[in-house]
Amino acid sequence: MKNSIYCILFSFLLIACTEKNDTINLENETVFIDNSLYQQTTTKNYTITEVQLNEHLLNIKISSSGCSGNSWNAILIDANEILESHPIQRNIKLALENNEDCLAVLGREFTFDITILKEEFPEVILNLEGWNNQINFN
Repeated sequence: MKNSIYCILFSFLLIACTEKNDTINLENETVFIDNSLYQQTTTKNYTITEVQLNEHLLNIKISSSGCSGNSWNAILIDANEILESHPIQRNIKLALENNEDCLAVLGREFTFDITILKEEFPEVILNLEGWNNQINFN
């Protein structure tokens, strides 16, 4: 009887722990603000196919050669320069680490929390290298 109770409790806990989670899985929660890293970063190993801003989350879809894209790592880098315009502008780059040695062209999406880039400004224009449109972050 005691084993049956433990089995029922364990089953209940297992079911409770596998409940669907609708939260967004962020690849990175913040960006790096570093002019030296920005200057050293190359953007030639991918193509940006889509950019979407949803409140403070920046979604960047890219395509690049690879086997599956599962091992890709990306960071978002800010040049640490505020361009004096109205609204102010910031330059950013996506740095992709792709060590996959396959010829297939794959797509993947990365999501970043870009709250840090707004600072105290009510609106910021982001210039993402490799993307032809400015991103209005307000």
